[in-house]
Amino acid sequence: MNIKQLIRKQLAPQLIALRQERGLSLHDVALQTPLSMNMICMMERGENLSSRSYRQLLKFYKKELCFVLKDKE
Repeated sequence: MNIKQLIRKQLAPQLIALRQERGLSLHDVALQTPLSMNMICMMERGENLSSRSYRQLLKFYKKELCFVLKDKE
């Protein structure tokens, strides 16, 4: 797995949680962003879309990406 795949895999469930915590549907988010419901759904599955699309969604949620290194268990 490459670094981009790893990031998307870890980001996807967090995107779902952010949307659900706010009580929003995919349709709600699509209406408030330049992203389609299909694109948002794809991001929530961790699929390969442009980093620009991910940035737009993170901006909507008022979040930024942060990396933390941790020791391997």
